[in-house]
Amino acid sequence: MEKIKLILPKLTEYYLIVLVLLSGYTPPFLFNPLSIGIAAVLILQIIFKNKITGLLIAGLFAVINLYMTFALISELSVTSFSIKARNLLLGGLSLIILNFVVAGIMIYKYSYLMKEKSHGFC
Repeated sequence: MEKIKLILPKLTEYYLIVLVLLSGYTPPFLFNPLSIGIAAVLILQIIFKNKITGLLIAGLFAVINLYMTFALISELSVTSFSIKARNLLLGGLSLIILNFVVAGIMIYKYSYLMKEKSHGFC
């Protein structure tokens, strides 16, 4: 259990980098420059561990996931429920839940670090 508590907060930014790069990838081997820029910002966040930008990234990621949730609900309300709709629901919900968990871990991690730093100055 202790290993999970040590590893899990470190994986959040790496997960976001992989997610951003995969969303900007087009075959055969072309990456969108915007996704490369966002990945660079996330790499800088890993290096410098700024608390304010960490909370901003986590909050923005949570808002984007909320938008994705509404898009999934909208898509399912338009179509009739079939096997394709069931697969869309299962795949979409699993990705959305995982993304909300990652956003929650990031918010907890950076808010806890802010409290720790503020108590160190007093």
